[in-house]
Amino acid sequence: MSAGLHLVLLMLLCVDRAVGRPVHGDILEIKSVSGTNSALECTTKSKPGVQYIAVRWYKVGEAPSPRLSGLLTKDLPSGPTQWYIGVEREVELLGESCNIFLRNVTCGDSGMYMCHLAAPVGQQNREGQVRLTVTDCPAEDPAEDLMTDTYLVVFASVVLLLALLIFLISYFEEYHQGQKQENNKRNFVGFEQNAERKGLKVDLYFGT
Repeated sequence: MSAGLHLVLLMLLCVDRAVGRPVHGDILEIKSVSGTNSALECTTKSKPGVQYIAVRWYKVGEAPSPRLSGLLTKDLPSGPTQWYIGVEREVELLGESCNIFLRNVTCGDSGMYMCHLAAPVGQQNREGQVRLTVTDCPAEDPAEDLMTDTYLVVFASVVLLLALLIFLISYFEEYHQGQKQENNKRNFVGFEQNAERKGLKVDLYFGT
C-alpha cells in the first residue's frame, strides 16, 4: 500500500473520530427536597441548523461503576416518548422540550443525569449532565464504599490464592506419585532382565 493511500486513510480515521465524539456541556447543579417535584434541564447546546435524530436521558451510576441506566428516549422532532425496559421511576418530558420532570423525588433520585442528543451522520452527538441533590437525605460516605470495595477485592484475591495453592499441591502430589510408580516399574524391569540373564525364572506381578 502506497504512502499516499496510508495518509488518506489516516485522515479519514481522524475525521471519523472527530465527528463521532460527543460534545459535552457543563454540569448543572439542581437541589430539591424529598416529596417535591423537580425539573432537570437538558444542558446540551445544540448546533444551529442541525436536526437531531433523538433525545435520550440516562441516570449515571456512581463510581466505581459509572454505568448508564436508560430512562427514556424520543425521536425528534415529534416522535412518541418511549421508556427503557426496567425503568421503575416515573419520568416524563416537559412538553415539547428536551427537559425531564420528576414527581415526588426521593433520596434514590439523587445523582447524576445525562441528556444525549443523537446527531445525524456527519454531525457530532451532544451530551449534557445534571446533578440532582435531595438535600434532606443523609450524605453517603464514599470512604465507606471504597473500604467495602477494598475488602471485596482482598477477599477475592485470598480465595484465588488458596485455590491456586490447592491446585499446585494436588498437582505435585500426583506428579510425585507418577514418578514413584515409574521408578518402581524401571527397577522391576531391570531386576527381571538381570534374572533372565542368570537363567532364573521370574514369576512376579507388578501392579500400578
